[in-house]
Amino acid sequence: MKNARQVALVASILITSISLLSAKKKQQTVEHAPLPAKVMTAKTIFIQNDSGYAEMADTAYTQLKAWGKYQIVDAKEKADLVLVLAITTRESAGTSPGWVSLHNSETGSWTNGTVSSPSTSTLHFTQIRLINAATGDTAWADQRLWRRKRPGTEELIRALRQRVEEQEKPPK
Repeated sequence: MKNARQVALVASILITSISLLSAKKKQQTVEHAPLPAKVMTAKTIFIQNDSGYAEMADTAYTQLKAWGKYQIVDAKEKADLVLVLAITTRESAGTSPGWVSLHNSETGSWTNGTVSSPSTSTLHFTQIRLINAATGDTAWADQRLWRRKRPGTEELIRALRQRVEEQEKPPK
C-alpha cells in the first residue's frame, strides 16, 4: 500500500511539472524583426502574380480581402505596396534505395534486395515579396515549401498578418 502511495505521489508531481513546463513553452513567443514603416502604414496593395498559377493570386486576394488591412487595387500606380507572388525551385540530387527482384532463367531462382540508385527531387517554394511601390525596394519577403503539391500562399499571408498585428499591439 505504501508503494502505491509513493507511485501516485511521484506521478502527480511529474504531471504537475510537465503541465507547468508546457504552459511556460506556450507563453514564449518568437520575436520578429520589425516590419518597415511602409508595410505598417500602407493603405493600398496590388497583387502581381509572377507564379503562373491563378490559384495563388486568388488565394492571396481572398486572404487579403478577409483581413481588411489593405485595399486591393487593380494597378501598380494606385498602390502603396506591390505583393509579388513567385515560385522558386531547388533541385536536390542524391541516392535512394530501391527494391530489386531478379529472376535467373537458368536456375529458376529469384534474387531480391535493395540497390542504391541515383535520384533527384525538385522542391517547390512559394515566395511572397512586398515591394514599396514608390521606391521599388523590397520591404518584406518570405517563402514556404509546397506541401502535397499545394503552394503555401495562405500560410504566407497569415504569417504576414500575424507580424503586422503583433507590431500594431502596444508594447507591454
